[in-house]
Amino acid sequence: MYFAYDSDQEEFRSSLRRLLTDRAPMARVREIAAAGTYDAETWQLLTSNMGVPGLHVAERFGGGGFSFLETALVAQELGRALTPVPMITTTGAVEAVLRLGSPAQQRELLPRLLDGTVIGTLALSGAQDTDIAGARVRAAAAPAGPTLTGRLDYVAFGHVADLLVVPALTPAGDAVALYVVDAGASGVRVTARPSLDTTRTVATVELTDTPAALLGAEAAAIGRVVDIVRTLLANEALGAAEAALEMAVAYAGQRVQFNRPIGSFQAVKHKCADMAIAVDAAQATVMYASLCAAEDNEEFPRLAVMAKAQAAECLSLCAAQNIQIHGGIGFTWEADPHLYFRRAKAVEPLFGDHAHHTELLAELVGI
Repeated sequence: MYFAYDSDQEEFRSSLRRLLTDRAPMARVREIAAAGTYDAETWQLLTSNMGVPGLHVAERFGGGGFSFLETALVAQELGRALTPVPMITTTGAVEAVLRLGSPAQQRELLPRLLDGTVIGTLALSGAQDTDIAGARVRAAAAPAGPTLTGRLDYVAFGHVADLLVVPALTPAGDAVALYVVDAGASGVRVTARPSLDTTRTVATVELTDTPAALLGAEAAAIGRVVDIVRTLLANEALGAAEAALEMAVAYAGQRVQFNRPIGSFQAVKHKCADMAIAVDAAQATVMYASLCAAEDNEEFPRLAVMAKAQAAECLSLCAAQNIQIHGGIGFTWEADPHLYFRRAKAVEPLFGDHAHHTELLAELVGI
């Protein structure tokens, strides 16, 4: 089956790519990554001018009223450019409020998340965080409302977030719920940590009797939130894989060895062909998952798992082959291929590695 974006979506993609090329070139990405922060200027443009976090959110909530495909396109282009902005984490927080929050919480939180006034993050650091047996934060009942105690490692953009959506074991201990925490609340300690992917900073979040607001504990809704983030990560990985392939092909056509472009050598051709096949296969799976997300149908949980696993594997292949095609220079700090390799290795374990997703998929299809 052949999938394609329509002309309006492709024009939107082109506009976004031009913006990122002009405002967030690789030199700027490197500068911001070295500082261990995020691109505040580009993020403000994406939120205030394009409404990126809320493209697929209904207009009554302050969103753009488009489909999830437009949001998926944004993730692809940000992945292609390795733009260091908290788009996926904020979108995860938005989804959590939309699917589990009360009308009052939606009115209070969504406008600030959607216009960029507040940076949100879905504070998940592993696939086990939404399981009863694996939850590392616990809620306790208090007269003024629930409090949270526990620790989460490797929370993406955790040290720049204003609002945290935290999974925690409920006071009864019989379910995992999502809670909203103000990053400036008492008992919150956020520590930036070194990240393999320098373009996506991470932090440890420690909570000690921290006041929180309950969003909800409906397992199916929490699962959909996680699947949305998985699908966005898959789109991001696909965009990065496409960029790595294009980078490899361009270099193979320019680098001359033995008086011939190295792209004319069979071994290099085979590497590029393997990358192209992997990208084409991932494109079909990722777009189908994005279509299922847009429809929110019963196939979506399976496709989200498949898309994340396949796109992460595709990016790992393309990033590694890109380095090999670049040869000795590909391993150097000054060249860009290693940045895509770092992204690949950082994306692989997010929300579970390939083995976890394979096992989860088997459970979903009843094997």
